[in-house]
Amino acid sequence: MKRKLVLLTAIILSFSLLLTSCKQGDIGEAKAKEIALDYINKMFDANETEATVTLEKMECYRDASGALVTTGDGEFSERWFYFVRVPLATTMTKYEVSVLGSTGEVIYASHSIVDVRLTDAQKKQAEEFYAETSEWEEKHTEALQSLQLACSDWVKAKLDESRPIVLDANRGEMPRVQIRQFDRGYYVVTRDGRVYSVRINWPSMQVLSISVENAK
Repeated sequence: MKRKLVLLTAIILSFSLLLTSCKQGDIGEAKAKEIALDYINKMFDANETEATVTLEKMECYRDASGALVTTGDGEFSERWFYFVRVPLATTMTKYEVSVLGSTGEVIYASHSIVDVRLTDAQKKQAEEFYAETSEWEEKHTEALQSLQLACSDWVKAKLDESRPIVLDANRGEMPRVQIRQFDRGYYVVTRDGRVYSVRINWPSMQVLSISVENAK
C-alpha cells in the first residue's frame, strides 16, 4: 500500500512539474495587462489604468500577412495571445491591444475612431474640405502630405526613431466621394529592421492602429 502511495505521489509531483514548466514560457495575465496599458498610454497619449484581459489561441499560417505567422519551420502553428481591452461603453471598445503570451511583445494596438474628438479648428477644416468642389483633388493631396508628415513626427516621438522610413500603404488611391474625414495607412521601417503598419486619421492627426508586421 505504501508503495502505491509513493508511486501515486511521484506521478502527481511529476504532473505538477510538467504544468509549471509549460507555464514558464508565458508572461501571465497581470504582466500582459501592465504591458498593454503602458503601451496604450505611451502610443495614444492616454491615461488608462484599468482593462479586461482574455487569453486566446490563434492559428498562425506561414503565408499570412503581418505578425501572426509561424517562425518558418512549419505550415502552421498555434500561439497564445492576451487581448487587453479598455471599454468605451457596454458594447464598445476604446482601446485594444494584442500581446504575445510567450514574449510579452505587443503586435497590435488600436484606438476606436468613435473616441476621436476634433477641435473646433479641425471641424472647420473638415467642413471646408468637404465643401470644396473645383479644387478638391488638390486639397486632398495637400491633406495627404500633411498626414504623412504627422505620421513621421509620431514615429520620431513614440518609436524613438530619428530618421524613420514612412511609406504610403495606399499610394495612388483617392476616395471616390468627398468626405469630411479619412484614414490613411503607412508602412514604417525603423533602424532595428522592425516594420510597422500605422493607420492615422485626418484631420485629427491621431493614430488609430499600430501593428507589427514582422514579429519574432
